[in-house]
Amino acid sequence: MKESSYTPLPNNSSLQDRKRSIAKVLSRYSAISDHSMELLSRVGVKNVELKRHQKLFFLHEGKPKIFIVKRGWVSICQSVKSHGQDICNVYMPGDIVGLRESFFDNSDVAILALQNCVLERISADDIHALLAEHDDIRKAIFSYIMVNDNISIVRLRSCTHHKAEERVAHFLLEVYARYRFKHMIDSDFFTLPVTQEVIGELLGITSVHVSRCMTALEQKKLIRKSRTVIKLLEPERLKENTGFDERLVYGHIYLA
Repeated sequence: MKESSYTPLPNNSSLQDRKRSIAKVLSRYSAISDHSMELLSRVGVKNVELKRHQKLFFLHEGKPKIFIVKRGWVSICQSVKSHGQDICNVYMPGDIVGLRESFFDNSDVAILALQNCVLERISADDIHALLAEHDDIRKAIFSYIMVNDNISIVRLRSCTHHKAEERVAHFLLEVYARYRFKHMIDSDFFTLPVTQEVIGELLGITSVHVSRCMTALEQKKLIRKSRTVIKLLEPERLKENTGFDERLVYGHIYLA
C-alpha cells in the first residue's frame, strides 16, 4: 500500500491553521465563553518558521513565550552538561508548547524542530493576565497542562513496567489517541514523522531497539508501517497487551 493512499492529515493547511489558534485549542480542553474566546483572539501573535533541527529557546529578549504548533512536529529539550541535551516530549500540530514552562525560569529549555514547521508565538504575559482574570480561561489552561502531564506520566509508567516492544506499542497508541482527541483522524492510521532516535530517547531504549520492536509488531500483524505512516491493525489487542487507557489522559475532560 502506498503511503499517499492513506495519509490521514488534510491538505488544506490554511483551514487547519485557523482551527489551531490559542482560543480554539484551549476550548477543546474546557468550555470557554464567547467573551473569553474573543479576548484570546485579540492576543498578539507572530508566525515563526523553523527548519528541521533548528532550535528556539523559550526565553526571548528576557520574556517567556508560548507557541502553538501550526504545522510540523517539534520537541522540547533541556541542555544537560554531561551529554548535550535531553528530549523531554514531542508535540504535534494543534499542541501548545511552553504553556507549563512559562510559569518557570527555563532559560536552558528550547524547542527543537523535528521537521520543517510553523509555530505561532504568543506572549506568556498576555496569557497569564487573562488567566488571572477569567475563571474559564484558567480552567482550560490547567486542563491542558494536566493532559500533557498525564501523557508523560502514563508513558513513564509504561517504561517502568513493560519491555521494549510493549513500550513502543504503547507510544503508538498514545500518538493515536492524541490524533483522535484533536479530531485529526477518523481511521486507524496516522503519520508519525518522528525518528527512531527520538522515540528511543523518549522510551529509554536505543534506536536499533525501536526498529526491532517495530519489525516485531509488524510480523505479529499488529501494525503496518510505511515510511512515516503507521496503521494499527489490531488496536484493541495492542491496548490489551500494553494496558494503555486513554481515560488516564483525558478522563477529567470526558467527565466534565
